[in-house]
Order: sequence, then structure tokens, then C-alpha cells
Amino acid sequence: METIERFEDTIARYCGSKYGVAVDCCSHALFLSLLYLVSIGEVKINDEIRIPKQTFRSVPNYIRHAGLRPRGIDMRWSGSYPLLPTRVYDSAVRFEKDMYVKDSFFCVSFQYRKHLPIGRGGMILTDDKDAVVWLKEARLNGPDGWEMYMMSEQAARGLTLFEMMQKKHGYSDYPDWTVTDVQG
Repeated sequence: METIERFEDTIARYCGSKYGVAVDCCSHALFLSLLYLVSIGEVKINDEIRIPKQTFRSVPNYIRHAGLRPRGIDMRWSGSYPLLPTRVYDSAVRFEKDMYVKDSFFCVSFQYRKHLPIGRGGMILTDDKDAVVWLKEARLNGPDGWEMYMMSEQAARGLTLFEMMQKKHGYSDYPDWTVTDVQG
């Protein structure tokens, strides 16, 4: 579990949140975040959740699975968008330094076509310590035995790829070719 915790801390710091909860995919991050808000009464079963008409199909499906009603709205977005009127954000295609929105549940993806392509995985970024406790228990032992946790092998790959992503590739990374046998 140490590798997963290191990955969670690394990504949370980079994105600007206090905590990260690694899960097996961004869709499950959205689902667990919504369920947490239902569990604390911030969202009620059957509430309407507004999302862009143009988004990944799993988003409305997991809203339904959480006992809520998705409604598609015209929303122009780039990289991330809120699930209105909640504090949950879908950031499956955005991954930048300090991108976290304060007091939110900011869900990111590490799917193979994303910025940090570990193959499969996601994370919930938050500042809410109570939520972290609930989310970490739910990802392992939800009422239906969800098993939505990230494997340590994926977290290790994520740490390696993140370190590579952070390296700057500027002039100091290359030798001076003028002092070699290269002919012009």
C-alpha cells in the first residue's frame, strides 16, 4: 500500500489538493464522489445532475448508478467540467499543475490515452479529510463489494511516468556537439 499512498500524495501535491484517493478509473472516481455526497446529505437520491451533452458515456451511466438523474445541457468545456450543482468535477482529459478547485472532488483519469497513461486508473483529489476516510473504505469494500481500488503496479508505473513527465528537456540535457566529431 506504500506505493499507492506515495502516488496519491505525489499527484495531490502536483495538482494542488491536500489528498488524493487512487481508484481503478475516473468513472468510478465520479461515482464514489457522488455517493459520498449522497451519504452526507449534500445530494439527495433522485436529484438532477447537469452535465454536458457532449461527454464520455460512462458519466451519465454512473450518475444513474448513484441513484441520481443525469440531464444533458449545452456546456462548452475544455479539460474539465463540474457536475452541477455538486462539487464534483470530471477532469478526465486535463492534468496540470495546481489545477485542483478548492473544496471539490476533482476526478482525474490515468487511462492509456491520457496525460499520465498508466493504462487504467483514476484519482479523486480533495481537501476533505472525512471524505478521504469514507472514499478509501468505499473503494475497497463498498456495499456491493465494488473493489474499485488501484493496483500497486499501476501506482508504481504512475510514479515512474510522473517523474519522467517532470523532467525538463532543455539545452542542459544535451552535450555540446561542436566539441565532437560531428561534421557540419
